[in-house]
Amino acid sequence: MFHKGTFDDFGNVKVIAFIFAIAAFTVLCDLFGMQIFVPALPKKMKNPGSLQVTMTNSSGRMPATLNSMCDRTSYTASAIEMKFKEHTLQLTNDQDVLCETLKGVTDQWLQMNLQETPLAMPLASSDIFSQICPNSAATKQVIEPLAGLLRDPRMFCLENSVRILLSVDWLVLADGSSFPSATSTDSRRIFFDAGGSRFADALKFFLTKYEERGIEMDQIYVWEAKKREISKYWDGTPQDVRDKWEPRLTWYNGVPVTTEKGNMHNPVHRIHELCRIEDFCAFKLDIDTPHVEYSLVKQLLENHGHLKEFFFEHHVHNPLMSEYWGRGVDMSLKDSYLLFTTLREKGLRAHPWV
Repeated sequence: MFHKGTFDDFGNVKVIAFIFAIAAFTVLCDLFGMQIFVPALPKKMKNPGSLQVTMTNSSGRMPATLNSMCDRTSYTASAIEMKFKEHTLQLTNDQDVLCETLKGVTDQWLQMNLQETPLAMPLASSDIFSQICPNSAATKQVIEPLAGLLRDPRMFCLENSVRILLSVDWLVLADGSSFPSATSTDSRRIFFDAGGSRFADALKFFLTKYEERGIEMDQIYVWEAKKREISKYWDGTPQDVRDKWEPRLTWYNGVPVTTEKGNMHNPVHRIHELCRIEDFCAFKLDIDTPHVEYSLVKQLLENHGHLKEFFFEHHVHNPLMSEYWGRGVDMSLKDSYLLFTTLREKGLRAHPWV
């Protein structure tokens, strides 16, 4: 998760001093007839500290269900997804190449999702949106493609792209039609949130969006490693929203998740323990501790139980995202594509997260 901040005055002084130093050096070079090489500046200055960054809330308006039944657990990647899978690094390491590849796809992708476009056209399911069959008894479903940097396809292709750093407009979440048992009185709807520093940051989006799509959560489990005052956790949440969800929420305040199998603070263990086949369970993993996160993901790869939907921001090495993900991370986007594809092939609606 990206956290906003501001540049300090000392940083501004250093920038100004650097500019004057370059100017003085350039004058001296001109006087003595020397040539100087000045590296090109980035085409789009990424200054997240000076901008207000908020999570969008429009994702998932497009129905997730196709009008046909599954005969087995399967996953079919769309045309744009296949293109990025076959040439992942070549298409995601350079800004111009990335944006040119997504040109013509992005607008249609977002427009169809945000305008509740019905999925009658073949284009909807084959060229842009991928298809998933969670099991042999389910209906076929659509899901956003694995494409680009595995986030909003407009990222780095707009001026001030940092404003959409936390955009979720590109995601297609499950709905009541895709998992009919989720609306039954015999089922439970459970959300697991590993990395929940504030209700309004992400959990409010998930709970309200799922409810809008016919799935109202009745149990919520939240882990946050850094102990916080309860007022801080609910800061920014309207009172009526808090009144609705607080009685359903178990908050492990100051309790980090663990990878230890069988431990109650291992979210994967809790999923196996609590989720039945008729339940709808969703899990968001975002604790910004890559080795712990990946260990939990590997446990899901081994057995995701009856988890229906999963959200995970995989921090990897990428030249464009290094400002946000860091430079000391392992693996690449090629590994991310493989990870999410494998989870989807196992029938889990696995989404990259922000």
